[in-house]
Amino acid sequence: MKRFYPDHLEVVPNEPSWEDFCVLDVDGKRGQGVLVLRDFSQGSVLFRMNGTLKTEMTLHTLQMGPGLHLDDPYFAGKVLHSCEPNSWLDTDSRLFIATRDITAGELLTMDYDETEDVLFRSFPCCCGSARCRGTIGGRLVRQPAHRGRRKTQVLTTPAEIPAQLYATAMAEKQHYTAEFATASAS
Repeated sequence: MKRFYPDHLEVVPNEPSWEDFCVLDVDGKRGQGVLVLRDFSQGSVLFRMNGTLKTEMTLHTLQMGPGLHLDDPYFAGKVLHSCEPNSWLDTDSRLFIATRDITAGELLTMDYDETEDVLFRSFPCCCGSARCRGTIGGRLVRQPAHRGRRKTQVLTTPAEIPAQLYATAMAEKQHYTAEFATASAS
C-alpha cells in the first residue's frame, strides 16, 4: 500500500492514508496543503504524525517539547495554518484531532501558535478567518490579546477549497485505490 511516509520510517498506528487525505499544491501564497477526502466528526482522530526527532527546528518540524522537534516534511509538515483551525495536535501522542466536524473537500488546518514556542520563520497569515491574528510567530511571540486561547476550542468556519482541486484529489484517490487493489491481487 502506498504511504505518505518513506519506507525507512516505521509504520505507526493511525498513519495518514490516501483514502482519507491528499497532499496538493494549494496556491502561490500557501504552497502545499492537506486536503480531506472524507468527513470526520468533531473529536475524531485524524492521523498520527511520523518523522524523525531532532533537537533543531526546521520549516517542517513540529515542536514536541522544549528543544525537541519532530521533522515530518512528508505529511504533517504540509498541514496549513489557520487562526481558526479544524484540528489540533496532541504532542504527547502525536495525534491530530478534529476540533469540529470536517467535511470532505476542506483543507486540514492547525494553529501553529499552539505547538511552537517560536516558529522557524514568522509569516503574515493569510487564513482569511474572522479571528485572524495577522502575523504568526509562535506562542511566545503571540500578541498578548491572543495568548491563552484553548486549543480544543470548537470552530465553525469551514475552509474553502476550489472544486477543481477537490476533483483532482478524488481522481488521485481512485488511482491509488485501484493501484492497491491490483497490487494486493498479485
